[in-house]
Amino acid sequence: MQYISLPSGSGAQSACVPDDVDIRTIDFPKTEPTADIMTMIKDAMRRPIGSDTLERIVRPDDTVVILVNDQTRPGPTKEMLRGIMGSLEKSGVKDGQITLVFATGTHRAPTEPEKRDIVGEYYDRLKMVVHDCNRDEGLTLVGNTEKGMPVYVNSVVANASCVIATGLIAPHHAAGFSGGRKSIVPGVAGIRTLKIHHSFPYRPMQPAMGFVDGNDFHSAAVEAAKMVSVKFIVNAVQNPHKQNVAFVAGDMEAAHEAGMAICRRLSEVHIPSLADIIVTSPGGTPRDINLYQSQKGLSAAEPLLTQGGVFILVAECPDGIGEGVFRTWMEEAATPEEVIERFRAEGYSVGSNKAFMFARALTKGSVIIVSKYLNGEILEKMHIRWAPDLQVAVDEALRLRPAKRMIVLPHAVSLIPRVTGGKA
Repeated sequence: MQYISLPSGSGAQSACVPDDVDIRTIDFPKTEPTADIMTMIKDAMRRPIGSDTLERIVRPDDTVVILVNDQTRPGPTKEMLRGIMGSLEKSGVKDGQITLVFATGTHRAPTEPEKRDIVGEYYDRLKMVVHDCNRDEGLTLVGNTEKGMPVYVNSVVANASCVIATGLIAPHHAAGFSGGRKSIVPGVAGIRTLKIHHSFPYRPMQPAMGFVDGNDFHSAAVEAAKMVSVKFIVNAVQNPHKQNVAFVAGDMEAAHEAGMAICRRLSEVHIPSLADIIVTSPGGTPRDINLYQSQKGLSAAEPLLTQGGVFILVAECPDGIGEGVFRTWMEEAATPEEVIERFRAEGYSVGSNKAFMFARALTKGSVIIVSKYLNGEILEKMHIRWAPDLQVAVDEALRLRPAKRMIVLPHAVSLIPRVTGGKA
């Protein structure tokens, strides 16, 4: 027998697989950083890409906003803030001129302990604002894109004379890559903007990991972000194990382009053939906090499955299913195709996008969720199968689809799959 193991929460799920199944595990080894984080950040800021240094860009009388990720995007925010604050101090900017804005997009507001954990010593030092995409009185219309998308952004951000964005660059299932312009859209955009931007025709129909050229979701976000005074970015580039392997700093577009190139080299993998069973995980905690967030583990897997095969999604989901609209849409539809057509007709709302993406995967094959926390009867109403552990899921998958080949993706959300062949 052969053995497979994938992250689940803070632990792992394991199973044995018959020897006659060809298993291909797609993962990358952990690497040792070439330098400590602060050295990498300072080096990147000393050699900005496409811009002058931050010390020379910022004026002593600027009103400065620093955009930071929320609790769903863990990263070296404290360290990036230290690098940025060092430059602002050299420029003569006082603490009272600086506001930290949590770029929550459509996510819930961080709790006070979460804020403190994210920004560290700056929690008691700087003013903080949490973006609320639904609060119209806190939004400003800064313009319309060439294709007519109105761009509403947080008024604190819109009125700042200098915006500095921090973030992470990793593969993204719709935007191609995270980071850069995503600090603005969706980070601090209003729901009226997001409803358009996250719907067709801007949203790609198929998973778009690593795809930016010709991707309207990406290009519209870039166009919108350029309507705000983003003077500088500092972004971390992470490998599939969430290790910070590089930092880029400078112009929003140029530095992000450089970061995407690094990320592509780290995360792109060429796969010679499709498989009948894909076993995938978003990578454990916090990415599998609920089923809503865990969907991202399916996006990288979708292009790799033979039609009618089986996805096994290993996701602990201690917080359950997640956003209510997601569950409602899945339960109300007679078939996955109905969910897709409803999304085409009604467009984006918080939750409908996840329903669309789950339904998209279900049109390609069965989906089995491995989680001791989820209810199998509820999942069945959502057209999803359930297994309490990975061994049960593997046995069920082999019953549904006797397989010659199985692909295992322990850190799927950080991969850019490129299929070079066809079915095995």
